[in-house]
Amino acid sequence: MKTTLFGVVAALAFATLPAAHADDTSVQIKGGHARIHIMQEDFADYKNAYQLTNGQVLKFSQRQAHFYAQVDKGERVEIFPTARDQFVSDAGTRFDFSDEAQTVGVANFGRLPLAKATGDAIVMAKR
Repeated sequence: MKTTLFGVVAALAFATLPAAHADDTSVQIKGGHARIHIMQEDFADYKNAYQLTNGQVLKFSQRQAHFYAQVDKGERVEIFPTARDQFVSDAGTRFDFSDEAQTVGVANFGRLPLAKATGDAIVMAKR
């Protein structure tokens, strides 16, 4: 009797599950950013210090095939290429270089160590 009752309750619970989420038409896709490989010499144009609009300095460096970003004297954060002139950190900070590497736009700047901004801030920097 208990088994039959449990089966009926479970069937009713599962039958109402799709109805509860019928209005939710969103699709959530989770995953990392697509990363590409670039040659070490392709990063040479970006290995500079950039002056941010808030007075801080953003530096890019390289050690063998690893690329890094650093705000002022903060911790270096490894960044990964997603295109030849675009990079992203594991924390979600995105770097977009333009004007032959003279300018860099930084989305989610506040996610970098020592960044003086909120997490989702967007800043621009020039050499």
